[in-house]
Amino acid sequence: MYAETHISPHVKAVAPARRWARDRLVEAGVEGQALDVLVLLVSETVTNAVAHADPPVHLCVDVDGERTRVEVTDGARTEPILRHPPATATGGRGVMFVDELSTRWGIEPVGGDAAKRVWFELEHGDVDRWPAPSAHA
Repeated sequence: MYAETHISPHVKAVAPARRWARDRLVEAGVEGQALDVLVLLVSETVTNAVAHADPPVHLCVDVDGERTRVEVTDGARTEPILRHPPATATGGRGVMFVDELSTRWGIEPVGGDAAKRVWFELEHGDVDRWPAPSAHA
């Protein structure tokens, strides 16, 4: 399953983008912990694109039998920065979540213009490596 959509360049567009991605993932048969992680990572990457980059912003979701790939393209070459903020920080964890929870991720230029694509993949079997959520969490 492959789907893509345009995202408005406003922070208020993050929730609709998250819902759109969840719906596409559910249609493709993604469920459980993998669905939750993918939706979280979509939210983080779209938030970075609309808050720190330039339009246009596009979101693509591609699900096959082995993995899910998500791409967020925006109109700026400025790359997101992997940070490890202290527990007291109110932000700065988005790329860290992508780095720690995805199977692989990257940043690549798009065409000859000033644009970039941030992408991540989650191999369906990688969900098994995570501990089960605690009832006390």
